[in-house]
Amino acid sequence: MIVLKPQNQSMLTPEELFHEKIYWLNQLSGELPETNLILDYVRPLRDEGNTKSLSFDLSKELSAAIFNFTQGSNLSIYIVLVSALKLVLHKYTGNNDIIVGSPLYKQASHSGLTKTVVPLRTLVTTQLTFREFLLHVKDTVVAAYSHPHYPLSELVRLLNLPQSQNRCPLFDIVVLWDRIHSTSDLETLNNDITVSGLVKGENIRLTIDYNGSLFREKTIKLMSQNYKNIFECIFEDIHIKLQDILFLKESDRHQLLEEFNNNSRTYPLDQTINQLFEQQVKRASKSRAVVDNTRHLTYQDLNKKANQLAKLLRNLGIQAGEFVGILKDRDINFAIAILAIYKAGGAYVPIDSTYPTDRIKYMLCHSEVRFLLTDSSFLHHWADLSEQCSHLKSLICLDAKPDPRLRDKLAGISLYDPRDFDQFTTENLEAVNRGIDPAYMLYTSGSTGLPKGAIIRQDGAINHIYAQFEALGFTETFNFLQTAPASSDISVWQFLAPLLIGGTTVIADRETVFNPEKLFKVLKSEKIAIAELVPVVLSSLLNYISRLPTQQRGLPDLKWMMVTGESVSVELINQWLHLYPSIHVVNAYGPTEAADDITQLIVEKPLPANQRTVPIGKPLANLTLYILNPQMQLVPIGVPGEICVSGVGVGNGYWKDPEKTNLSFVPNPFSNPKKTNHDLLYKTGDLGRWLPDGTIEFLGRIGSQVKIRGFRVELGEIEAVLSQHPAVQEGVVVVREDNLGDKRLVAYVVPNFHGRLLHGDGDSSRSIEDSAITSELLPQLRNFLKDKLPDYMVPSVFVLLEALPLTPSGKLDRRALPKPDNLRPELEVAYLPPVTEAERMIASIWQKVLNVERVGIEDNFFDIGGHSLSILQVYSQLREKFTTHLSLVDLFQYPTISSLAQCLISEGNKSSYEEDVERIQQIESGKLRLKKRLQKSQNSL
Repeated sequence: MIVLKPQNQSMLTPEELFHEKIYWLNQLSGELPETNLILDYVRPLRDEGNTKSLSFDLSKELSAAIFNFTQGSNLSIYIVLVSALKLVLHKYTGNNDIIVGSPLYKQASHSGLTKTVVPLRTLVTTQLTFREFLLHVKDTVVAAYSHPHYPLSELVRLLNLPQSQNRCPLFDIVVLWDRIHSTSDLETLNNDITVSGLVKGENIRLTIDYNGSLFREKTIKLMSQNYKNIFECIFEDIHIKLQDILFLKESDRHQLLEEFNNNSRTYPLDQTINQLFEQQVKRASKSRAVVDNTRHLTYQDLNKKANQLAKLLRNLGIQAGEFVGILKDRDINFAIAILAIYKAGGAYVPIDSTYPTDRIKYMLCHSEVRFLLTDSSFLHHWADLSEQCSHLKSLICLDAKPDPRLRDKLAGISLYDPRDFDQFTTENLEAVNRGIDPAYMLYTSGSTGLPKGAIIRQDGAINHIYAQFEALGFTETFNFLQTAPASSDISVWQFLAPLLIGGTTVIADRETVFNPEKLFKVLKSEKIAIAELVPVVLSSLLNYISRLPTQQRGLPDLKWMMVTGESVSVELINQWLHLYPSIHVVNAYGPTEAADDITQLIVEKPLPANQRTVPIGKPLANLTLYILNPQMQLVPIGVPGEICVSGVGVGNGYWKDPEKTNLSFVPNPFSNPKKTNHDLLYKTGDLGRWLPDGTIEFLGRIGSQVKIRGFRVELGEIEAVLSQHPAVQEGVVVVREDNLGDKRLVAYVVPNFHGRLLHGDGDSSRSIEDSAITSELLPQLRNFLKDKLPDYMVPSVFVLLEALPLTPSGKLDRRALPKPDNLRPELEVAYLPPVTEAERMIASIWQKVLNVERVGIEDNFFDIGGHSLSILQVYSQLREKFTTHLSLVDLFQYPTISSLAQCLISEGNKSSYEEDVERIQQIESGKLRLKKRLQKSQNSL
């Protein structure tokens, strides 16, 4: 809090005081910038008084240069000190608008003035020279000290700034000169850092007093070194432009480029995945290669089946490097399909069967696949494929013979089934692909409203797998749990890594992944050595395990628990290590465009509870990581910038999209010590910073791309689709985390009152003219997006606004978007209250999990903000409340309270685990046709 002395304004007239008020309101108008460094620790609720100090001297030569420059000029050493510090803060924060605090002069602090400090706000214009910037800062200081009377407490009130007991409301950093400034009241200011200077003999000594509850000593030491580097750079040439001032010395560059990236390794990158797999077939032919919940195949059997399918593709005329689509659920046949495509010489394109029909068709058409591997149960959806996807020539059913009647509907597309490839030889085919050929193409979210296909080569995929072999000590005894949806980059190495070392790929179906009890049983029964889960699934698993008796929690075969897909909390890491101190956690990070993981951190012991984030670790083998500013220059340790990567893992860009490829895949401006043939640098669009130990801290997205439930989501894509609805005038989608760990997509919509609301099949419409009619808009928007986007991209909450809030400059003010209330959203169904005891119990659980004040018994779980991961929490609580057996499938099949209550109290609801498995198989084969929402809601893992 800013401490004020008793006011003594008798020397000022009301007009003079009003003049000071106007001055400060003008100085502090608009959006006030954050000027602090990134914290190392979570800010405590109260200032703990943990002040630490670090002092350092500028060299004798540098000090003399500053003395000579300021002597006889109208620029003081203090002005130089403030100017250099503002440049440091500009580099650290990325802001051009910088505010620091400056105490009053000692004589003024005893004259009854009402301030202890004045705010110094300066715009850092990088085209200025440092001398010009000095004059600008001097004018700011002189003007500030010419208006010392208006109370800061009144300014804080007028500006409506939040006040707290642990932070100064206007600025985080104070800078002073010991000889001239008063420090008597700084202890109660609650700022985070105070920089002070004095002359000590022939040197200028600087001292940084900092809050030890917020910063590590190493962070402040790095800041001090960067501060010194700034001084040295500007006093080599006082006329240097601000944009040309560098933090880094040559030794710093060497550390960032060489020492932090010293990871060159020799892997078989000139071979292909199919060749490396066949080597394991020779070595471990009788060992289990792949397992799902109904069967398993040895290496020999898997190889034979893949060879037969590959022979069919060869006979159909597949070309080397050609894309082949796979549209089916994850099972043993999916693994066969991947290997067969590689053996035939192609690259695979996984397409999630739970996606909306329009999105699936777009991927099939855009990828120009001629061959699609699928299951017979999916074919009834694709009767019009021949009309819309002109490139598609062959549908190959991997499970069974399709309905003969479909042949007439699929005119121009040939149908094949197991009878057509079971007859072929089981011998290996001659390899026609190479390490530099494409391995797969994955579709990621795109800002224009359409997904884009990222292409990864064979050598990139192999490098990632072998880098993990080395980092995690893989052996042929490892059983790897395959949990990720086939459309994600995580799934690639989950499927393939065990098969390249002689281990076993254990495929867990959706029901198992969603069900923590079954997931735990699979980890134990299949002797899983490494499991990779997104944080929300790991959290659900831990909640289940923590309720088990201690003697039943053992996982003796598990060596690693990997968390990936999105940021993981310190609390979740520590919770795991508390239960399993000998099973280390691997926090991995990487973009689809660079063959999945590019960094990872192995956490062997609990982290400090107040640590703000979990670092993403060091670069994996044969990859070079850079943290760069917008000018593509290296930034120092501790300074945020864009995470960029070069090396063998960087892919070939985006399919048929040269514009986006050229923006994200750029020529590498740095030397290439790893001697890769493919020396492009991929700009991830993620913010990060180097830490002193050579690990990287992830700081979020630069733009509007986020991670939701492990999937990378471009908010612009959702906004683009939302804007297509005729009743939407403006719309913006943001991620909110109002409750810790609960990320939600929220859509803010300004309705178009001259637009049209669609009704029924869209043939009729009526104008939006009053609030009663707008209540129809929200469920329509939700259904509109569900028909066009995957479940994880549909906002949980829709908020109608009269207008989007704007900053004074006319930009969207995201911070002013209102927090959604927890009222029941507008639905197509009327509210019906729970009546029976079972309905009331279910309603209470839904309200708690979804943070909704009331729910009706006919409200659909997914229409009031639920999704396939929040349903895990509901499932867990229902199992505690009801004694009858409950399958997770039931929650998808009965998504309303009334239907679920009937299911729970039904006498027939006593199915065993085996019956559940049978039901899931029936659902997946199409014998039980669930609502479309079931298929769209289970795609998150």
